[in-house]
Amino acid sequence: MIKLFFKNTFVYTLGGALTRGVAILLLPIYTNYLSPAEYGIVDLFIIIASIANIIIALEISEGIGRYYQDAKDEKEKAEYTSSAFWFTCLAYLLFLSISLFFSNTLSFWLLGDFSKQNIFILAVFAIATNGIFFFTKSQLKWQIQAKDSVVTALLNVFVVTIVAVYLLVVEGLKLESIFIGQIAGNIISSFVCILYAKKSYRFTFCISKIKQMISYSMPLVFSGIGLFIAMYIDRIAIKDLLGLDELGIYSIAYRFAGVAFLVLAGFQKSLSPLVFKHYKEENTPSDISKIFDIFIIFALFVVSGAILFNKELVVLFTTDAYYSSASLIPILTMAVFFSNMYIFAPGIAIAKKTKLILIFTATSAILNIILNYILIPIFGLNAAAYATLISSISVFLIYTILSHRFYPIFYQVKKILLSSMLMLIVSYSLTSIFYEIKLISIIIKMICLLLVPICCSFFLLEKKYLQKIKLEISKKI
Repeated sequence: MIKLFFKNTFVYTLGGALTRGVAILLLPIYTNYLSPAEYGIVDLFIIIASIANIIIALEISEGIGRYYQDAKDEKEKAEYTSSAFWFTCLAYLLFLSISLFFSNTLSFWLLGDFSKQNIFILAVFAIATNGIFFFTKSQLKWQIQAKDSVVTALLNVFVVTIVAVYLLVVEGLKLESIFIGQIAGNIISSFVCILYAKKSYRFTFCISKIKQMISYSMPLVFSGIGLFIAMYIDRIAIKDLLGLDELGIYSIAYRFAGVAFLVLAGFQKSLSPLVFKHYKEENTPSDISKIFDIFIIFALFVVSGAILFNKELVVLFTTDAYYSSASLIPILTMAVFFSNMYIFAPGIAIAKKTKLILIFTATSAILNIILNYILIPIFGLNAAAYATLISSISVFLIYTILSHRFYPIFYQVKKILLSSMLMLIVSYSLTSIFYEIKLISIIIKMICLLLVPICCSFFLLEKKYLQKIKLEISKKI
């Protein structure tokens, strides 16, 4: 499992680096042509798309992930995939019909302006097509087609970028350009995903398979809603309490914090399918623990970079209207990591005890709502970031504890905590000393940043295992 994991992780990480890199490079264009309020509207519909992906198709793609590898033959695998695909298409068609019918009312409710009805309609089409693309790309992940998945993700980014930038810069369409670009990218990329996995798609709709997958995924819908509230209530509260301008500033900080997904993408997309395939093997728990150690090294490197260079990033890629977002980046980066580290505790999913997730996701959601609505009016945007971090840590800890009961995995907790504390102390200390943007400050901070993965590697990884990793990486290079 380890060998295949490194192979897929390398592919996913490379693809993630390219897609996230393009997103960051686009920030100077978007922040120059869109006001903070307009950027806030874009982020608002990103939030809606996130909850739509959870609710509309009832997380049925997760059901495929659980049952696909256990299917007895290719025919049964195709029945799972095809049934779930047509179910997803019908679900989004229903969502689209209802949204268009009530578009006038919903556009005013969300945007406070009847004149923005066209923006709402375009955004709804973007959400629906994104749901289909999300499903088809997820299927490539479950079939362990890492390269094909990355190719379609890059194609999506390429089409969205070309169309959106042309319409924004040349045609001057403002918000419309973003959503039209997303629609075009989602449609084209979805067709390519289907072509890559064409053996899995048939004109088949098996009710029994649908019921089986939904019985597994339905609890994940409710837990997903809880996680959604925990992760997005900050932005909802900011829009409600502070307005779209502040939401736009906060959203920029989240874009930079999204660099964390460069690490997460490789681990998340390659690990889950392999765990479901190999979880019965004796060495799998120890393999997961070792992979988690490697993940921590990369995560600490990214968090340290966010602490040391948040000011430089904002000044380089945005305008002065967004400079106040700099201090939020490290906090949100840590929140992104904690909210996605559940993949290293697969016990609940393996045991099919998804209903247990509801216990702590509901608690986390309630906690985040209380913290945001009490603290934001007093402390502003910083309160939203810290509330999100606290909620993410709570979810991860409870999930890991419960998961251990069903599938024990032993981690190097003390070493990981010590490494994390030292990184935070050193990084924040250097930031307070070298707070001005000067060449000497950048050089010193860069040296410190490069030392983080080196020191953590020798501290967390055994010498034999470190040599094995170097060998695998050298083969890829």
